[in-house]
Amino acid sequence: MAFFIGALACAELPPIIDREAFFGEIEIAGAQISPDGKFVSFLKPYKGVRNIWVKQTDEPFSAARPMTAETKRPLAGYFWTRDSRYLLFTKDNDGDENFNIYSVDPAAPPAESTGVPPARDLTGVKGARVVIYALPKTQPDT
Repeated sequence: MAFFIGALACAELPPIIDREAFFGEIEIAGAQISPDGKFVSFLKPYKGVRNIWVKQTDEPFSAARPMTAETKRPLAGYFWTRDSRYLLFTKDNDGDENFNIYSVDPAAPPAESTGVPPARDLTGVKGARVVIYALPKTQPDT
């Protein structure tokens, strides 16, 4: 028994994981493959703020294009429409906790002013807080 306790006392502890690994800025997160399998999307900083990026599945990550250009608050999440035509995301404007739903077309050319395709606000009501629960399989555009 004394030998066992002595062995435990001499055992080395594993190294402590650096806090940066848990709390530092992510490089790439939230990756998704589009339903048609043609694109990979993910969250990555753009101009210092977490935004949505897209690349074709056969392209390297260095060829990815930003789909959003948020500068105030990072985007928390997004998802593809079932037909792979749009990315949907929610955005909290000005920290008021009133989230609007936006869509962006990955095939659209980037706007000159922002460098990303234009996003369309699907909510259209100021002060509303919306949540996407589900999309109908037979009518994804409704």
